[in-house]
Amino acid sequence: MVKVKMSATISNKFKRIKLLLLDFDGVMTDGFVYVDENGKESVRCSRRDGMGIKMMKSAGIEVGVISKEINPVVTARCHKLGIACFQRISDGKGKRRIIETLAKEKSLSLDQIAFIGDDVQDIEGLSIIGLPIAVSDAHPKIFPYVKYITKRKGGDHAVREVTDLILESQGVKLTY
Repeated sequence: MVKVKMSATISNKFKRIKLLLLDFDGVMTDGFVYVDENGKESVRCSRRDGMGIKMMKSAGIEVGVISKEINPVVTARCHKLGIACFQRISDGKGKRRIIETLAKEKSLSLDQIAFIGDDVQDIEGLSIIGLPIAVSDAHPKIFPYVKYITKRKGGDHAVREVTDLILESQGVKLTY
């Protein structure tokens, strides 16, 4: 992992996280979709991100995906990782409602939630939580709404970068 220097304020935000939410396309993937001649879609995901998610779950930190589209690829990846999956969340207001609902259901403050996004539909969700994060290749319009920008691009181990930072800040040894 790349060592990241961050302020004490940001470090404290990582320490508080009990729920990590992720956009799918552009965060867990590189943002590209591959379509074969039969119209079947596939995407590229990072196995390191998957390991980071498993370590988070082992440490008692929940992880979930909030995605704009209903897509069997999203369902399959979330099922394999054993994480919550919210699909057909068509706009930023919907993402915000999901975050607020999850906070209430899990008795969490919004400061205990991190969300990683990559595009303008994520702004509503990013604007209400304690640790809003963007992948380094996100749309520039979301950068003013985030407190941390990953060194890695979406689909290129950016989620793992964040999971490692959360776990390390909470004193969890990075093993599985």
